Amino acid sequence: MLESLFAAYASLEAFFTQTVLAWIVSMGGFGVLLGMFLESSIVPIPSEAILVTAGLIGIDPITVTIWGSIGSTLGAIVGYYIGKKGGRPIIDKIGPYLFITKERVCWAEGKCTEYGGGAIFVSRLIPFVPFKVFSITAGVLKFDFKKFVIFTFLGVIPRCFLLAWVGSQLVNYKAEVLVGAAVAVVVIALLFTVRHKFRGFFSV
Repeated sequence: MLESLFAAYASLEAFFTQTVLAWIVSMGGFGVLLGMFLESSIVPIPSEAILVTAGLIGIDPITVTIWGSIGSTLGAIVGYYIGKKGGRPIIDKIGPYLFITKERVCWAEGKCTEYGGGAIFVSRLIPFVPFKVFSITAGVLKFDFKKFVIFTFLGVIPRCFLLAWVGSQLVNYKAEVLVGAAVAVVVIALLFTVRHKFRGFFSV
């Protein structure tokens, strides 16, 4: 059962990713907005593929950041309202299809309760923190909507810019240097975050 579910998820992810990348090529910045909107709501698309591809085909990183941040925030709002209107039962219904487990939701709930808006901000900034889980959980907890939008938007800006910039530089075949720089930036940001305010944030 789990293997078939994973295979179906992977197939959907591949389909949606290819579709969105085609949108970016044909529509430019608006395609980025649509892709990030879908990725941030409940559709299985890797944001890294969207943002790096946009930079790679020549869309200015600033433009990608603007469109991507707007799309990502709008998509997060969808996740928020799914959680707010559906409550915990909705997680039981759609969670398995998005690999959102009860353990991850409980973990996200604990972080939102402990760190408030800071948890939302970090979930947007750091790539490996589950974005959708925090959006839906924030809705379930009825987290202040204005703060949710503000912290989401502020968190996705540096993420969008960094990945778009990496894509723009890949044209010049500087992949090794850029990957190293990207990893360094993320690690430094993570260390400062953990040291100053979010001690224990990543402990499940």
